[in-house]
Amino acid sequence: MSNFSSTKKWPEGAVEDWQQGASYEWIRRKYGRAYSTVAKLIQRSKELGAKRMVDTSKRKRIGGRKPLADERPISTSHHSIGIRLNRYREIDHTYNYQEMADLIKVNRLTVRRMELGLHDFTVGELQRIAGLLETSIEELMKPFG
Repeated sequence: MSNFSSTKKWPEGAVEDWQQGASYEWIRRKYGRAYSTVAKLIQRSKELGAKRMVDTSKRKRIGGRKPLADERPISTSHHSIGIRLNRYREIDHTYNYQEMADLIKVNRLTVRRMELGLHDFTVGELQRIAGLLETSIEELMKPFG
């Protein structure tokens, strides 16, 4: 997909690339932005009258967002926290994701991402989780084995 490559900088270049047929994911990688940031930019541009200059309706869809199960944990510490959190939620208390999210003060998708080691924790989140599991942050982050 290199038949479109604006020489302009973000955000004008991103809109120009989209008009030439670039996907949100391609734009995300090129400009180093979050997928949601690209989507919001393009949505605003459409509201202001921007249109694609090429027909992309017949193009075969490739890529897109990966399922959570296909992503890799950020680190062994993140994965360790996730395992401990999952054990607490499922085995020790049989909480569902929403109940656990209410305890940690995050949303339920964030709990799922935490358990898979895909969430980059804030200090406040680590403190709440450590308090909930009645352990220290250091013990919480300690890798297994």
